[in-house]
Amino acid sequence: MPAELPTTGSARASRAAWPWKQTKPWTVNYLAWDHHTARQAIVVLPRAWGPKHHPHPLPLVISPHGRNNFALNNARGYWQNLPAAGPFALVCPDGLARAHSAQTAHVDLPPNPSLFTYGNVGHVHDLARMPQIVEATLPWLELRRDRVYVLGSSMGGQETLLLAARYPKALAGGHGKLAGAAAFDSPCALAVQCGYLTHHRPGVAANMIEEVGTRPASTRGWNLDARYFNRKARRQKTIGSLLAALPKGQAAWNARSALSFTGKLASLPFPLRLYWSTEDVVVGNQERDQTGKLFAAIEARAPHAHVTPIRGQWAHSHEFFPGKQLGAALAAFGVISQV
Repeated sequence: MPAELPTTGSARASRAAWPWKQTKPWTVNYLAWDHHTARQAIVVLPRAWGPKHHPHPLPLVISPHGRNNFALNNARGYWQNLPAAGPFALVCPDGLARAHSAQTAHVDLPPNPSLFTYGNVGHVHDLARMPQIVEATLPWLELRRDRVYVLGSSMGGQETLLLAARYPKALAGGHGKLAGAAAFDSPCALAVQCGYLTHHRPGVAANMIEEVGTRPASTRGWNLDARYFNRKARRQKTIGSLLAALPKGQAAWNARSALSFTGKLASLPFPLRLYWSTEDVVVGNQERDQTGKLFAAIEARAPHAHVTPIRGQWAHSHEFFPGKQLGAALAAFGVISQV
């Protein structure tokens, strides 16, 4: 786990286009896990909330973004007016990946986000720092530290599960504790998902491999001849050649896979909601290999675990909207009164 970082930073009302009338975004700056790279998070509050009007403490919802997305789009596209319905505070951080930090990729310099964090342990620790960061950068905003929730979809769902597993009792610095978690369409066995992507989106698989930085113990069923454009080499390369240049290291894949934390997820002191689709073609074979498999493993270990499965037939992340399962999850946690 990274050493504690200073929470010095700043916040301002966001100047980005915001189409929702009942909420207002604030841009928060913080220092990421590498002690070097400045990052941004979007905090969304009910529109009336501000330095001169904050009538009572608010629950906080942390929402890590999905692959190839960033904080503002996560907040603006999915969460919309929901923070006004609680009311609650929402924080969506951009995050920082391992393979694309400021030292290795200039394109990742602020305000550009890290699009492919894939459960990076430093980034998960930064997620656990979010209550502390919000309090430090918006000192007038009072939070209910006993009511912190995490909800995310796709890669954000993966990181939701890892945050819950790694911080089941207290968040970083003792600034709050989780009261509920909901993960939607999540890759739970990252190496299996990567192998699936080599057949369907080899460029995405390459980004994942570069981020993890090792070769998994088995690549059985992978399309090692799949070609992708390597941006650093500026030419086409194969998945097999990328893997051949890396050391073996299954542990690095396990550290980013919720299935490796089945025991911890089975004994959470707060409710966990798992959403998966049998029709998703982005996170493949969810019933057999991903969230469906995770739920079966939890149920086998602890039949009375406080875990609720929701199985459907939606397209990838299409249930992660206010009027669909996202709103229903918040209502189940008591964050909002109705969908």
